[in-house]
Amino acid sequence: MVRVLGKRMLLTSSGHVLLVIVLLLAQPTTAIFVLEGSPTSYAQFRKWHAGLNGSLEFEFKTEDANGLLMYTDDGGTFDFFEVKLVEGALRLRFNLGGGASILTVGHNLHDNAWHKVSIVREFEETRLVVDKELQSRVSRGNEFYFGNFTTNSYVYMGGMPGWYSSKLTQLALPSVIFEPRFRGAIRNVVYANDEGPAKRQEMIEYKGVRFQKLDVCEHQDPCQHGGICISTDNGAICNCRAIDFEGTFCEKDSYLISLKE
Repeated sequence: MVRVLGKRMLLTSSGHVLLVIVLLLAQPTTAIFVLEGSPTSYAQFRKWHAGLNGSLEFEFKTEDANGLLMYTDDGGTFDFFEVKLVEGALRLRFNLGGGASILTVGHNLHDNAWHKVSIVREFEETRLVVDKELQSRVSRGNEFYFGNFTTNSYVYMGGMPGWYSSKLTQLALPSVIFEPRFRGAIRNVVYANDEGPAKRQEMIEYKGVRFQKLDVCEHQDPCQHGGICISTDNGAICNCRAIDFEGTFCEKDSYLISLKE
């Protein structure tokens, strides 16, 4: 059964709000989720606003050497990003209209330890970073936007919804539907889903997913001024790169610090 997250407002006969939120299913509030790797499992997130300088990152751990980690595309035309494990290495295959490119980084990534993946766009250049190991590729052509945000697909983690099997024309990379599903844990899914800064994303639909206990970021986010809380095995750390603050908890105004120097 597919789990869909939503809410509804109920009114009394006098028109006053009786209940503000009624959840069809309690919204997952954990930053760590585990995909079972069954033939139907997947997790769906909001669209990635990739722009010309966007980034998308997440962490995973698994004991399986092969599996689809992430996929998103332009709704079935040309552009796509596919991230998967192939014999323990992480492979990014992508197309921005000038032909498909492949970047492969790492080895033995199915060691049941956490590994961080970052996809970074900078106009015609796309960089793949896995645990600080980097590869990059320059795309051909003269137009480097990722599809059209209105018609782009959602971001899928671990697998694809089953309904795509009968609608392959809606996939820019139809072979993705046949990729082995990812079996393992994912956390800290961070990207921009609008024109604002990157932020931790919440799952909006899923199947074959279970949720672990609340992590430190969900229990007590220490980051100030819009800093991004990142869960680690040693506690929370704050990412302040998208705001004008710095310090352990993004508590220091960068401008005021520069005046003192």
